[in-house]
Amino acid sequence: MSTRLRIGVIGGGIAGLTAAYRLASRGHEVILWERQRQLGGQAAAFPLLGTALEYFYHHLFMSDHDIVALMKELGIADRLVWLPSRVGFYAAGRIYPLSSALDVLRLGVVPLHDRLRIGLVTFYLQHVRDWRRFEEITAEEWLRRWVGARAFDRVWGAQLRAKFGPRASDVAMVWFWNKIFLRTQSRRSLLERERLGYIMGSFNALIDRLAEAIREQSGTVLAGVGVDAVERSGDTWVVRESTGRAMPVDVIVATVPSPLIAKLFPQLPEIYRMKLLGTVYQAAVTLLLQTHRELSDIYWLNIGDPDLPYTGIIEHTNFVPASYYQGRHLIYVSKYVEQTHPYLALRDDEVLAAAIQHLPKVNPAFSADWIEDYWVFRERAAQPIVTVRYRAQIPDHRTPLPGVYVANTAQIYPEDRGTNYSVRLGNVVADLVCDDVRTGRLGVATSAARDTTP
Repeated sequence: MSTRLRIGVIGGGIAGLTAAYRLASRGHEVILWERQRQLGGQAAAFPLLGTALEYFYHHLFMSDHDIVALMKELGIADRLVWLPSRVGFYAAGRIYPLSSALDVLRLGVVPLHDRLRIGLVTFYLQHVRDWRRFEEITAEEWLRRWVGARAFDRVWGAQLRAKFGPRASDVAMVWFWNKIFLRTQSRRSLLERERLGYIMGSFNALIDRLAEAIREQSGTVLAGVGVDAVERSGDTWVVRESTGRAMPVDVIVATVPSPLIAKLFPQLPEIYRMKLLGTVYQAAVTLLLQTHRELSDIYWLNIGDPDLPYTGIIEHTNFVPASYYQGRHLIYVSKYVEQTHPYLALRDDEVLAAAIQHLPKVNPAFSADWIEDYWVFRERAAQPIVTVRYRAQIPDHRTPLPGVYVANTAQIYPEDRGTNYSVRLGNVVADLVCDDVRTGRLGVATSAARDTTP
């Protein structure tokens, strides 16, 4: 006999959609709530130039097996293409190509012997699989020791500061190791450029297909409907929607950021709450420009120059050709900041004005006349900051509350957050729920079950 439960999923990002799809496929009655009208979370896209484009830049690595497998299962694998990418590093007022091992040796921002040390350390990190050795030390401490103070400050340290600001020295080496290790998985050899994946038509192709698949299994997807409160009533949970409706459910899977989960479930034990509230997020502000000219020939430009106050410039149409977007060029100007940074509160026109001032440093010919349209997107919980001994701080997927589970980006470890790992999160938490239903660990009374089927 299998028990059919009513399961509520809070959050319609990739993890929530995947979990809802898996649970609905296994016969449960699923209801998913997403406060935003557009599903997909940080992977969502908006209509643009006859197709769609992500609010925040996205691509896949060749090691992203979970999301590729899901696309095959959903019948949309033909939308995925693998394209060569060009990586660059901006420092000392110029762009240095950084797409291969040979490019490292040409990185003129540091002397030759520093470049050799960077190359050797990179090669070493690409072949380390026991990442646990990096959990007890910061990236700054480890890298300064092995590449030297000058090379660290001008290259990797500069990039850490561009992303994490005053928290850069707190970032654990395990986070940095993953960044180096992951990129090698998208190259056939050290001398080749990496190949990255993109879903033609945007990641909405996957997001929309997941929502469709949930509904095909009789699940309910409520976009534009948030969850304002969750209360316990007997053996069930009562979810109070932003519409005012109250919906009883047996199980809840929460995939929203950790601070919001702590707010929704004030009855959580203090130890678990402290793990949730211990997650510190970097916020992101991304300016997207539509222009009639390209800014550079680089797809992913890392910034290592304090005179260019951004984390990265991602020229999407140097990855997916501009011809796919009616000949227009699409450029993300990205800046990660701490939650209290004044940049987060700037008006859209102020964000644009700042970029117009700084982008001529990348290309002296750049002019505001190039810009045909622009958008500014903000995300307060963009990047969990992985610190030393982070693993001990990760809250378990199973919370101490009966029938309540958590699956969000703060639990992705040692990998960095990304759509592939969000798919994996959804798979894992769905398996946990089903295992707990099967073994009786869930703690749901028989009277709370909607029905039983052979």
